[in-house]
Amino acid sequence: MTTHPTGPIACRSCDLHEVCRLCGMIALGESRGLQRTGALKTLRAGTRLYRAGEPAHSLFAVRQGMLKTVDVGTDGEERIVAVNTPGDVLGTEAFGKRIYSHDVVALQPVVCCELPLSLLSDQYSRVRELAAALINLLSRASAPRTSLARGSIRDRVAGLLVDLAQRFEQRGLDGRSFSLGMTRQEIANLLDTRIETVSRMIQKLHREKEIEIAGQQVTLLSLKPAT
Repeated sequence: MTTHPTGPIACRSCDLHEVCRLCGMIALGESRGLQRTGALKTLRAGTRLYRAGEPAHSLFAVRQGMLKTVDVGTDGEERIVAVNTPGDVLGTEAFGKRIYSHDVVALQPVVCCELPLSLLSDQYSRVRELAAALINLLSRASAPRTSLARGSIRDRVAGLLVDLAQRFEQRGLDGRSFSLGMTRQEIANLLDTRIETVSRMIQKLHREKEIEIAGQQVTLLSLKPAT
């Protein structure tokens, strides 16, 4: 089944919005007809945005589509550590390590806004505002997220669906009906369980009319966060 990439989102719904404004990547306010002067980067599904160990040169704000952040072991096995949705900012580890820490791979066709780190050093006249915006950005990026690989399998699957729904709603997208963006194997990897277990639970939630599932498209009916 073909699904459309999630998004796009409005610039005001993105964590990088204030930093881009101060760096001149947004020329006009949205009410006056938005003009973006920053670079847009497009990726096909399965393409890497960057690899672990590469020199960090840019921040990336996800505008459309979903990606996965993965660790690649010495045996070549991937472990998914995060799913990235529109509005998320990737590459913030560049401020401390100067290299990217993980591989980031597109799950769907993706559009990102790219903010070269070199632009940040040119904003001396706005250094106080820019510093405050960067501090806010880094505080959001470093905020701990609840692990989705804990609890019963129902709690894990339901937790993932509710987490995605809430994140989409916060960005002004449809949090009730959306594309999962991931295969069942990728979901199992993220939740630290088996693909068969994930498939059975998704079908169980479908039969119980807590969700409606068609391929990767899911609609939340009565599903609520675990208490």
